[in-house]
Amino acid sequence: MSKHKGIRINKEKGTITLDYRDKQKKRHRETITGSLTFAKELLAKRRAEIAEDKFFPDRQKQKLTFMEAADKYWALHLSKKKSALKMKYTLEYLKKQFGNIPLASITAEEVQKFYNERMAETTSSTANRHLTLMNAIINKMIKLKIYKGENPCVGIVKEKEQPARERYLTKEEIRDVLTYVPERSQNLIALAISTGMRQGEIMNLDWKDIDFTSNIINVDKTKSGKKRRVPMMASLKNLLMNMNPQRNGKIFTLSVKQVNYDFKHALEQAKIENFRFHDLRHTFASHFMMNGGNLYTLKEILGHSDIRMTQRYAQLSPDFANESIKLLNDLVPVLV
Repeated sequence: MSKHKGIRINKEKGTITLDYRDKQKKRHRETITGSLTFAKELLAKRRAEIAEDKFFPDRQKQKLTFMEAADKYWALHLSKKKSALKMKYTLEYLKKQFGNIPLASITAEEVQKFYNERMAETTSSTANRHLTLMNAIINKMIKLKIYKGENPCVGIVKEKEQPARERYLTKEEIRDVLTYVPERSQNLIALAISTGMRQGEIMNLDWKDIDFTSNIINVDKTKSGKKRRVPMMASLKNLLMNMNPQRNGKIFTLSVKQVNYDFKHALEQAKIENFRFHDLRHTFASHFMMNGGNLYTLKEILGHSDIRMTQRYAQLSPDFANESIKLLNDLVPVLV
């Protein structure tokens, strides 16, 4: 409990609540994140607005931006949850898309367009997670009376989630894709195939993340929030060495839009259908197992939180069929 009148500090949640009354003695509570100094300044401002008849709480609520709403949601609802790190990536992606746009200005049409773009770039489950979180953030702001308005996510129909895809490129298809992809994206696509890294992880790679001595790529910005180490094969090391490594700075400076355009072009030229950038991750995992890779090693390379996510690749192991046959040999009696 804070000693400052009208200010409550919740250290566990990392929030500060302003508590004040207007001229009609109506009580107002405003939860914020920030320093005690900022809280004092904001409380003084609110009291001055009330004294000068310039206090319009409903108008303030209409100015709430998505960035502010997302930060409040994180502080009030997610920051202490064990699953928070998994949702952090999705939250940051939403903030990047809608940023400083007031909630009142976000239309259902814009949300639908965003959802359709996510569907085209990733999977239905990923697109649905983004929409679900965005809907939860705005609903929470409405429920807490921090925002007074409509939720533009209402009415957006989510696609049915499909079972996990196992589409991967053959060696011939890999060769074709790397042949047809424009030169500016060629090394990026090759790195994706060689490591199983996600597109966002690759785009965030810095030269300081590459350990040429240990042949390791240190992935700091991951979907789960947990850092991991990805082994670097000789051919990939040579490729990166030929890119004139720097002490620091982004390895790839292309935009996601440029990479997706180049990748789509390569697929069209190679006549490969029903394939997404994310399937390059499946391509790496599939060839890793088909070449005798270990399932638990693959789990660590891909950064899966649960071995069950990795087990779908087990059947691709060259030992899988032989071991299964041995186990079933005596199941049915010999008839001839």
